[in-house]
Amino acid sequence: MPTADQKGMRRSLALCLLLCLSPAACLEMEQTVSLGPDGSGRQVVKFSLRESTLQEVQRASQGAQLGAATNPGALFDKELVGRSLAEAGMTMSKHAAKREAGRRAVDLEATFPDFASLQKSPLCGSGAEWVLVRGPREGTAKLTLYPQGKAAWLDARAKAEAMAGEKDPVADEFFRKRQQSLTGMNVVVRFELPGEVLLWTRNLEKTGDREVEARITAAKIQTPGDLVRWLAPRFEVIFDATGCKLPLD
Repeated sequence: MPTADQKGMRRSLALCLLLCLSPAACLEMEQTVSLGPDGSGRQVVKFSLRESTLQEVQRASQGAQLGAATNPGALFDKELVGRSLAEAGMTMSKHAAKREAGRRAVDLEATFPDFASLQKSPLCGSGAEWVLVRGPREGTAKLTLYPQGKAAWLDARAKAEAMAGEKDPVADEFFRKRQQSLTGMNVVVRFELPGEVLLWTRNLEKTGDREVEARITAAKIQTPGDLVRWLAPRFEVIFDATGCKLPLD
């Protein structure tokens, strides 16, 4: 069972991920997960946002009496991050935090010995669900990430489909105001696989023989439905697993 520190880190990163949709966040984040043929691998996170935004969110957390468990500043705390990763069975190999030109940034890297450790990674957020199963054909595997959990993805998909068939002036006006605040947002989620990429979901792009990525920018959020889908997405890729020794369910 996750400890208080690990729960705090996972909630903190989940909050950071949602900052990309808050006013004037101007958030930049790049996360890369490299999966090896035996299920071990590496996770790299590069995160940057305005210091004023971080302070606003910290004040809001304190005002709501959420305490340190949801403190977004935890991601910049090397000791806390290292301890949280160790509790998940991972090893921190890099943590470089800095302040520059009114922004806070962190560049961190961790390794995981097996897929089960990745499933517990605090760097994926509190609700993240990783699934690795056999693919549709012999010798293939399917990797799925639900950043906010499968239930949240199903709910978001249903809401987005309902929005497509309805016209709600209030919701449209709210979205237009929120859309203006997304300028400068650049969030990247990347998967590096141990075999050739064969199929992938529409929110991903194949960027190499063994690599796919999702890039979330303001230009990709044009409707309220887009916003709902990106808040709780599903990323899924099928790849050639010939010769791999992965723990496939």
